[in-house]
Amino acid sequence: MVKKILLSIVVLFVVLLAAAFILPIVFKDKIKESIDKELAKSLNADVVFDVNKFSLTLFKNFPNLTAEMRDFGVFNREPFAGEYLFAADALQVEVNLRDVLFGDQLRLKGITLVQPLINVIVLEDGRANYDITFPAEEVTESTEEPSTFSFGIDHWQIIDGDIRYDDRSMPFLLDLKGVNHSGSGDFTQDVFDLKTRTTADTLTVKYDGVEYLTNKTASIDAVISISEDYTRYTFKENLSRINDFVMSFDGWFKMNDDNYAMDIAFSSPENTFKSLLSLVPGMYSEGFGDIKTEGDLKFSGFVKGVYSDTQLPAFNVNLNVLNAMFQYPDLPTPISNINLDMLVDNKDGIIDNTVIDIKNLHMDFGSNPFDARALISKLYPTTVDANVKARLNLAELNKMFPVQGLEMRGNYSIDLTAKGVYDSLKKTIPAIDAAMALANGYVKTSEFPLPLEALKFNASIKNSSGRMAETFIAVNDFSMTMDSENFSADLMLQNLEDYTWDLKANGGVDLEKITKIFPLDGMTVAGKVKADIQTKGKMSDLDAERYDRLPTSGSASLKDFKYTATDLPYAVGLSDAEMTFDPRKIDLKQIKGTIGKSDFNVSGSVSNYIGYMFGKNELLKGSMNFNSTLLDLNEFMVDTGEESTEHTESYGVIPVPTNIDFVLRSTIATVKMMDFNITQAKGDIIVRDGVANLSGLSFSLLGGTFTMNGAYDTKDIQHPKYDFGLKIENMAIAQAAAGFSLVKAYAPMAGLMSGNFSTDFKISGELLQDMMPDLKTINADGLVKIAQAALKESTLISGITSVTRLDDTNEVTLRDVLMSASIRNGKLSVKPFQVKFGQYTTAVTGSTGVDGSIDYSLKMDVPAGKLGSQFNSFVSQYTGGKNDPNAMIPLNIGLGGTLLSPQPKVIMTEQKQQVQEAVTTAAKQEAEKKATELVSGLLGGSKSDSTKTDSTKITEDPKQKAAEEGIKTIQNLLKKKKGN
Repeated sequence: MVKKILLSIVVLFVVLLAAAFILPIVFKDKIKESIDKELAKSLNADVVFDVNKFSLTLFKNFPNLTAEMRDFGVFNREPFAGEYLFAADALQVEVNLRDVLFGDQLRLKGITLVQPLINVIVLEDGRANYDITFPAEEVTESTEEPSTFSFGIDHWQIIDGDIRYDDRSMPFLLDLKGVNHSGSGDFTQDVFDLKTRTTADTLTVKYDGVEYLTNKTASIDAVISISEDYTRYTFKENLSRINDFVMSFDGWFKMNDDNYAMDIAFSSPENTFKSLLSLVPGMYSEGFGDIKTEGDLKFSGFVKGVYSDTQLPAFNVNLNVLNAMFQYPDLPTPISNINLDMLVDNKDGIIDNTVIDIKNLHMDFGSNPFDARALISKLYPTTVDANVKARLNLAELNKMFPVQGLEMRGNYSIDLTAKGVYDSLKKTIPAIDAAMALANGYVKTSEFPLPLEALKFNASIKNSSGRMAETFIAVNDFSMTMDSENFSADLMLQNLEDYTWDLKANGGVDLEKITKIFPLDGMTVAGKVKADIQTKGKMSDLDAERYDRLPTSGSASLKDFKYTATDLPYAVGLSDAEMTFDPRKIDLKQIKGTIGKSDFNVSGSVSNYIGYMFGKNELLKGSMNFNSTLLDLNEFMVDTGEESTEHTESYGVIPVPTNIDFVLRSTIATVKMMDFNITQAKGDIIVRDGVANLSGLSFSLLGGTFTMNGAYDTKDIQHPKYDFGLKIENMAIAQAAAGFSLVKAYAPMAGLMSGNFSTDFKISGELLQDMMPDLKTINADGLVKIAQAALKESTLISGITSVTRLDDTNEVTLRDVLMSASIRNGKLSVKPFQVKFGQYTTAVTGSTGVDGSIDYSLKMDVPAGKLGSQFNSFVSQYTGGKNDPNAMIPLNIGLGGTLLSPQPKVIMTEQKQQVQEAVTTAAKQEAEKKATELVSGLLGGSKSDSTKTDSTKITEDPKQKAAEEGIKTIQNLLKKKKGN
């Protein structure tokens, strides 16, 4: 019998154990399906979790079934799309096993969140990202069957979570990190106790832009009674701790449909001053427990009333500190005799009616007392009655409040009384009588390696009427020394409605040392400034641009100045700069320096500098003398934004300022601009209205001497323009072709020519963004003079030789040529000018297009014997087989095609006419010769035979016959000429 019982128990245990493994697998899909179904039906959000990490187990919380979803998150939809509401490493839900097996509802028993991130956001208009359930009317109209879940949860847990509540409608921010929380309660009851324990590694509270708590540790142990359908929360046993400061709460809080009602009192059950000291920023550190403290503390208050969009509850805070002190263990001097009596009271919930009454604040910093009193009886308009009086030894204070890396010395005193109303609309302030002084001051920090020494000043603020216009602020005898550089100043400032100042400053500053104190991101500055400045004025005159009413004078110098920046491709240096100034102008005695590779020496004057600095679009006027041995303009060209290859630099337009009116008289030994080296530059540059006018500018470039007059206009930076008169003397033709895009485009053959040229040209057009001429926009007229030049072995010469069959035209020479040329609509046109192809004089005229097309006419005089057998046969048919090889035949050649592929041809129609005219002339001359010989013969015959009178004999005489044939020949030649 016993054996059967034991066997039955063993079998039952095995069955239960098997069920513990099998049941989670059998019902896993069913439970997951139910979860997905319920979430989709009730939530207007995207719920995600890793399906492969969804698990069920009985062993964790037996006999309850535990479902775990890992990598779980809830993501908002509009208007919070992209934000997460909740994310967690794991979400564990306990479900009643009996309900799973036999019931028609799933009852939730517990929830655990592992490393959750909770991110609650409330927008300015009140919409919250936690409001993710569908509206009630949508749920009511749903045809889905009733929920299969029951909320019977009785315990929950958060492990290592971060919680952020950002309510921008208030604005209020609560940020908790490292949160561990546990709670329990039976939510199935109408009235039950909620038991919670919460700790947070850091707590930050920010309201209306002010952080009231920053990275404090916090904990709460509380028992809260919940009733009235989960809307009323009554505090029972509870204790809250921020750092070492402990508070407890008593009362209740109720959530109504349109507001929150409350009656909550709070107090500190501990009465030690040390607990309050732990809230002071920087005090609650690792060694806080070793700080010696004494003194009693009383802290209490309440919040009572209704909180809504339009109303605040009444509130009250009382803080009393009695006979307190604290002292660091390694410091000899305590801060003692600390007494504070403070009340913050608001009786009606209207924030402007808040009263802040610091009846007494006293403490002794060693032998230095500090006393203060303040009554603010209304926040706005702010009604103030306050007094502060103290004499502080900063060295002692530095020991009492040690701040790592900070060292202070000096004697500071303040005596301030303020009484009255601050109202920004009525422009009133409290009446003030304040005096402050510092003597023998010294400040050094680890961040700023150079100390400020010998600091001293006397300052006062006085206003007896409360009107802002009758405020007087004086800072007298201010002085300091930094690394042996002295600086002193006096300031008088009055009338806060229309700031009126009188400032005097004198001294020197080492800029490099200043930047070590105040580092500049991405730049370095060095140099020593010395100044002696006096300035007076009113803000109204400055705003109205009445700069003549702002008397400013003094002198300043700058030596060994250096400036570099990560976004500046060159360094700026000034070896020496001196100036004097008054309200009208600045006289620059000399400025020597470098910008990148360029050097300069400037002197002159600048006027309207105050307006230029403080006004809008004010004109800076000046006259300068500028001297330089090297000016590299390539460093100043605006970046075009285009990528450049390894061997190609990308230049940009050099802008001309529109609010500068300058005359710059320049002498520059060398100017680098793009690939050009310009030397011996001299002339005037007048900058005005965004246009640089060049007047008598002369320089040498590519072996030639240039003189320029004209304008460079960048008012439209996308379409910069130029309009120049240009004279060039004795420049190499080949260098011009290599250096000037205009010559490259219209006369590339010039690159093969030897010799020099001169020109007098007027040229205008637009520049491209790389500062090269836009060839399509060029308009130009002028003369080109060539004393002597030659061109050999070009496709042009070989082409002409091939069509003319001339064997001695392999060189073109120019001597004393004066060429008239113009450029219009992308075409260069030249009027007729003469060159020599070999020994043949040739007249040239025609045009070259910007696209490289050419259309030229060449006319040369060629001896008939040089034209070849074919051409001579052509001539012989008109001369009866007779042809003079030395006769000069005009040869007309048409030159078309392109510059790269010229297509020359002989124009034959005109050539025929030329040959016929020449042959007719020759035949006529031959006939006249023969006629003369005939007449001479006839005359000779008649004299010897005068006695013969027979007419027949005379007619048949051979000489007469020859004369008649000669006449016929002449007539035939004349007919042919007329026929042709």
